[in-house]
Amino acid sequence: MKSTLAALVGLVAFTACEDDRDSNPVLNTSGDVTFVLNAPEFAGVDVALGATESVPLTWSQPVLTTDNAPLGAAGTYGFMYEVQLSKDGNFTKTFADALAEVTDEEGNYTGTPTGHDYTVLPTTYNECKADLNPDELNTALNEVNVWAEGTELTATDAYLRVVAIWAKADGTTQVLATSNVQKVSLIPSKWIDITETPAAESYLWMPGNGNGWNHGVAPILVSSDGEIYEGYAYMDGQFKFTDDADWNHGQLNNGSFSSWSDNISMEENNDANITFVGDAGMYYIVVNMADMSITATPVTWSIIGGFNNWGGDEFMTYDTANHCLSVTVTFDTDTEWKFRRDSDWAINFGGSLDALEQDGANFSATAGTHTIQLFIERPAQDGLHATID
Repeated sequence: MKSTLAALVGLVAFTACEDDRDSNPVLNTSGDVTFVLNAPEFAGVDVALGATESVPLTWSQPVLTTDNAPLGAAGTYGFMYEVQLSKDGNFTKTFADALAEVTDEEGNYTGTPTGHDYTVLPTTYNECKADLNPDELNTALNEVNVWAEGTELTATDAYLRVVAIWAKADGTTQVLATSNVQKVSLIPSKWIDITETPAAESYLWMPGNGNGWNHGVAPILVSSDGEIYEGYAYMDGQFKFTDDADWNHGQLNNGSFSSWSDNISMEENNDANITFVGDAGMYYIVVNMADMSITATPVTWSIIGGFNNWGGDEFMTYDTANHCLSVTVTFDTDTEWKFRRDSDWAINFGGSLDALEQDGANFSATAGTHTIQLFIERPAQDGLHATID
């Protein structure tokens, strides 16, 4: 997609959120915190979501601590911003709540959601700016307006606000501050049937050298649409894909794909296995069934926390015996910590060790030497979970 806002994006001024990992901020939970969502540069312009790469927003940094110390990334202090969209400027009932009212115990939609006036965009942000995804905005417009099929999609008013949220250690969240509301005009890119029950997840197993060709411990890629399968896998030598946890169903081998990343070889061999030729380690795997492509991108996982002033990473290595990532670390004092990928906060896990959550609350640990294990290869069967001893 080409952006009709390209000339505007470079003009946007914003107040950057600073990181202060050396401070020990105390949250202001008095309820009187305010901050300002800036008037968008595209205000007064009809933004065509189908011809736009991103929709920029900026806002001022709220003073959320009693000593004015700025809060850093969500992964550091459990803090994040979410963007909400309303059809009329009222924010009284969410689309999610309305949808829950017409969803049965099996997850099927039994009717059309009603009575709602706003929805929450799925992507959260760690800074005082956002490049909103046009597909997310298009979905949001469909959710709040519930258009009938065949409705002419023209410029539509929408009202945006930003909410500052604290993810607490017990897994709950607390709204710390809500911005003012800004009106925008968006042209939807397509109609979406929001009452169509989502397709059930489907899976691909990855038996291979890295797991002893054992389906019981093999990585599992997950797809929500039956087209794009994604997941993490320890890669070392040859492997295949199967569409069930045995060899009696469909397989994808070296004759199945049209394109692949440079660290994968499709040279012929007697068993038609796919050969991974990169360095052994943890990789992010994407299989696209639409164009029959496969990519394996190397990733690192680490822990970070108060034990090093949130200023570095203790990298994890793969434990082939237990099929997990592992690190042994000594904490001098009681501390908080989290997992993150590629030394960055874009992908980080917190919340409960039994059910890891993106941008979840920090974990707590006592002083001493601990071995921490991260299990991320089999979310469909085992969930994303971790242990600490």
